[in-house]
Amino acid sequence: MSNITAARWQSLRNLSQGAGTLVEQVDPSIPSCLIGVDDDGSLHLMIAISEEPVKIPVELEAIVVRIIETDQIYLDVYAKGHYEMIFTPLANQIFAGVSIQGRKPIDVVVETIEEFRGALKPLKPDLTLTEQIGLFGEIWILRYVLIPSIGARACSLWSGPDSERHDFIGSGAHIEVKTTTKSEDKHEISRMDQLRAPNGKKLLFASIQLEKSEGGEKTLAILIDEVIEVLGTDGKAIDVFESQLAKMRWHDGLRQSSELKRFNLRDAQFFEVEGTFPRLSDDYVPPRGITSIKYTIDISSRSTLDRVVVDGIVKSMCIED
Repeated sequence: MSNITAARWQSLRNLSQGAGTLVEQVDPSIPSCLIGVDDDGSLHLMIAISEEPVKIPVELEAIVVRIIETDQIYLDVYAKGHYEMIFTPLANQIFAGVSIQGRKPIDVVVETIEEFRGALKPLKPDLTLTEQIGLFGEIWILRYVLIPSIGARACSLWSGPDSERHDFIGSGAHIEVKTTTKSEDKHEISRMDQLRAPNGKKLLFASIQLEKSEGGEKTLAILIDEVIEVLGTDGKAIDVFESQLAKMRWHDGLRQSSELKRFNLRDAQFFEVEGTFPRLSDDYVPPRGITSIKYTIDISSRSTLDRVVVDGIVKSMCIED
């Protein structure tokens, strides 16, 4: 009996470029079970069924079940290509249940997904709300500001997970991101030198305001998937991104956590830290014995930068010395 392997996925990927969804039988002796790969790398396990099931299981780790109709009705279990390590064993277990055990396809799919759901429950602590808010802001900047401007190189500039002074560090500029769910234009600064521009470089301050809502548009998981999708086939950039995520205690088991919050973007404002921008002066020296200072800044009266100006500063982050 044939198995579904990484080599088979790769073979289909190589053949499917520009050809739409390419499918093949999992095993010639079981013509009702197909595997397929889309142009975008999405993976499919398609099982022919005689009638539509009453209930479809809830998605697991962005593995989705749906009904499609071509020459006949298929139960289509599919996922984005970067979930291959989760999807492959799941697909093999479903295939074995249908082909070897002779069970009803929908029953096998439901039970397998529930089994994997239990195995993928987070063994590590959930991210706190504060951690989710901060991480959401940094990834939002990466996804919607840096990557559109400078491409996949942006991932290597993300320094927040490394506890650097600023969240993004480039050759011509740094970016500090502050994210809040409060309605006020105020942010807490946690280091004395956090709003100090590096010598010869600009410092961009990004103020991200979120609304936490049960009906919010995005979770961290959705935003992370957006970044991976826009990075496409740049495996090196994806590896860098996922490595930084791990430093922030993110792991895929958190996708199933009931503590994963949903957010809407309320506002995103950008400022250059210079002149009278509220901050401790560069030459500030704390009294003896004081080793750290936290303070709050109010940016409500500051003029924001136009996006064109922001993009120009971002592009300077990749200028070679």
